[in-house]
Amino acid sequence: MTDMERNLRQHLQKESDDMLFSKMELSDSVKQKIRKQAAAEARGRRRFVLPKAWLAGAAALVAAVVIVAGLPMLQEPAAVPTPTDNSSEIVPPGNGGATGSELSQLITTPLGTAEAAKAAFGSSVLVPQVAPEGFKLAEIVGVGMKDQPLRDLNFTYGSGDKTVTFSASRMPAAFPTDLFTQTKVGGADGLIFEQAEFTELFWVVDGIQYGVSGPISGDEAMKVAESVEP
Repeated sequence: MTDMERNLRQHLQKESDDMLFSKMELSDSVKQKIRKQAAAEARGRRRFVLPKAWLAGAAALVAAVVIVAGLPMLQEPAAVPTPTDNSSEIVPPGNGGATGSELSQLITTPLGTAEAAKAAFGSSVLVPQVAPEGFKLAEIVGVGMKDQPLRDLNFTYGSGDKTVTFSASRMPAAFPTDLFTQTKVGGADGLIFEQAEFTELFWVVDGIQYGVSGPISGDEAMKVAESVEP
């Protein structure tokens, strides 16, 4: 090997090192292995060749080393940011802005009579005096927070596997109003959505949302709604 070839080899080796290792943090031993593999390929040839031939093999080894070295990093779980005390909480819409923790604190209380229901919710609440035709009162339940007035009051009427619900709530009902038709319930503005086998009727009196829903006609729902008394 002439001095020119030796100098050229050293120059090319330096360039290849810069190309392969400039942006990689590899140990000296790994670099030496890569150089040895490249040199072994070069010795198997009778003439000195340009770097393209052995750089391909060296690059393959580098790629293998990077993959093996990077596996532990890939297997580490991603860090989960810890919320700070001053981080803001976004409350999703629905449930009147109640959070999940608030909903979990709601208590459902069985109430035996309409009088007990009025006492628990508030004496001004309106309760139905008649049941839908063919249905019987099955249960009355109240829903609310401990040591606070009830938020919801539900009368359930049953007939076989069918049920009709009369509800009174301090929370506004959420429903697609564009599907409903305006109506009147005892002088109060209301909305009704009547289908062949199901009806929903809603109206508001003194800030309380009332509703009748179930597999009955609009006329039957209106009869229940107009029977309410304090």
